Amino acid sequence: MVDPDFKTLIEMSKNAGDMTKINPAMLRNFLDETSISSQGKKIDIKEIRDYKIKLSGRTLNARMYSDGKSKSALIYYHGGGFLFGSIETYDNFCRFLSKESGIKIISVEYRLAPENKFPDAFNDAYDSFHYILANRDKFGIEGKIGVGGDSAGANLSASLCLKCRDMKTEMPAVQILFYPSLAPDNFSRSFIEYGEDYVITGEMFKYFGSLYSRDMRDFIDPYFSPAVVDDLSRLPPALLISNEYDPLRDPEESYVKRLRQAGVAAVGIRGIGMIHGSATDFEISDGAKTIVKMVARIIPDYL
Repeated sequence: MVDPDFKTLIEMSKNAGDMTKINPAMLRNFLDETSISSQGKKIDIKEIRDYKIKLSGRTLNARMYSDGKSKSALIYYHGGGFLFGSIETYDNFCRFLSKESGIKIISVEYRLAPENKFPDAFNDAYDSFHYILANRDKFGIEGKIGVGGDSAGANLSASLCLKCRDMKTEMPAVQILFYPSLAPDNFSRSFIEYGEDYVITGEMFKYFGSLYSRDMRDFIDPYFSPAVVDDLSRLPPALLISNEYDPLRDPEESYVKRLRQAGVAAVGIRGIGMIHGSATDFEISDGAKTIVKMVARIIPDYL
């Protein structure tokens, strides 16, 4: 049974009409404004600091949250189908993650589609990770650095780990993946059974992918679709959270099995009663809040 706390959200989504027919820029503004306005009272946090990450040809916004004594950090890439999302839409979530984990959380914005197609967001994630590694003193980091994200942001985290391995550059200490989008999928059982009536539909996933991709060849690029990679060995430990009523569930759980078979220390957690996007719904769902809190308290074991 779907968590009853999502009932209102599900009903609202059914009445919202076909979002794939809305102009992308207008849809982004609507979803960003909705995300920001739905956040509750700001969670108290000891330290918040904004940064500019200056990369070749562009500058990314970043915000660091610190509520504990830990000198380790998790770089977090927000979700939003590569179309929307920002530091502001994830502000309270990152506050909560930092408060519960005691770890520094560094929220990094990346360029969004359709104005910026693949591999722009991926390059932003990979390059920002290495920027923070090289400038750890600026961020007060003395310990390990991991990466994480949800949905599109989890895709970026998984993909940058692959490139670090391929390029033989320094690896993240861990990859925390909340319901990652790992590859195109029209035929899995979860996609067929939960592709309607659970807020984010199968058609919306396909729409987001079409906005991010340049052409069909991108879908078989391992940095666009990590699940198409044959060899998943020599990657950082992974903690992957799937959701029971998520169209993306089956490919995610298969990814965990493949990581383990490749010798990677991978842990899978299935959120019973949860839907796609549940982590950032921690303020309306006690079940979602419990899962995020559990993950947050596991993170220091890796860092």
